[in-house]
Amino acid sequence: MSNQTTLAPGQELITDKDFELAVKHKLDVIVTQNGIRQRPITTLSGYNVTTATLSDGKRFLRSANKFHLYEENSAK
Repeated sequence: MSNQTTLAPGQELITDKDFELAVKHKLDVIVTQNGIRQRPITTLSGYNVTTATLSDGKRFLRSANKFHLYEENSAK
């Protein structure tokens, strides 16, 4: 197993391992671009080197958007 096996609420997903854990554990994520939320809070269904796919099928470029784990106190 890797050194990092859990993710913290509010943590930004950056590496493939972060995305893998979020998909595996069906963690709620917030997708933003330039600080503006792009979709309702949802889970990830998949990812690859360039995109991340939400559970509703919408795909986002990883390089143009930020993905954070949902944290109750930080919902905007």
